[in-house]
Amino acid sequence: MNPAERLAELHGAMDRIRAALERDEIESIPPMMDAYDRAVREFCTLDGAAALQEGVRLLHDRQQETIAAMRDRQERLLGLMRQQRQASRAMHAYAGSGAE
Repeated sequence: MNPAERLAELHGAMDRIRAALERDEIESIPPMMDAYDRAVREFCTLDGAAALQEGVRLLHDRQQETIAAMRDRQERLLGLMRQQRQASRAMHAYAGSGAE
């Protein structure tokens, strides 16, 4: 497989990772990321890969956008966890005060 075909495969892999994130299929993402990382490393060693700078730059941009989406999701989840803890503490405080 030539470098251009490998690069197209990397774009497809990034599409699948982003789609899994958007579908909240979080458990499927780590193995996809591992495979993607290996494929990127292999791609970088190919003769002719450096000649595909524009495609690589686009892939990098898409990767950064996906990472940003992952961080946003993480922040939302952390916010929900904080709200849950606060609600739980409030419920325990209310129950402990003897209010009925």
